[in-house]
Amino acid sequence: MNCPKCQSDDVRRSRRRGPQEGLALRVKHQAPYRCRACGLRFVAEEEVTAESDRPLSIADYLGLRGWARRILTDQVIYGGIALLVILVVIIMVFVLAFGGIAPPVTGYQGE
Repeated sequence: MNCPKCQSDDVRRSRRRGPQEGLALRVKHQAPYRCRACGLRFVAEEEVTAESDRPLSIADYLGLRGWARRILTDQVIYGGIALLVILVVIIMVFVLAFGGIAPPVTGYQGE
C-alpha cells in the first residue's frame, strides 16, 4: 500500500477516531492509515491479515480501547444485559402482584 500524497510505501495503521468512525469503516471494510514519510492520514481498504480472521468482540465493534476494553469483556456485557432483563421481569412481577397495574374492568357496572 502506498501513500496517496507522496507514494511512499512506509505506511502504518492508524487508530480509529471514535465509535462512529470505527463502525462506519468496519461496515465498509476500510481502515485508517498514516504515512510515516509525510504524516498524511488516509482511509483505504483493509489489508487481510491472520488477525483479521478472528471473530470480532463487542468491544471491537464499539471501538473500546485501554481500561474500558479490559473491563468490558463480552462476558461482562452479556451478564449486564441478562441482569437488566432479570430485574425488569422481577419488577413487572411485583407490580402485577401488588396491584400496581390493575387489569381492565369489563362488563356492566351499574349503580
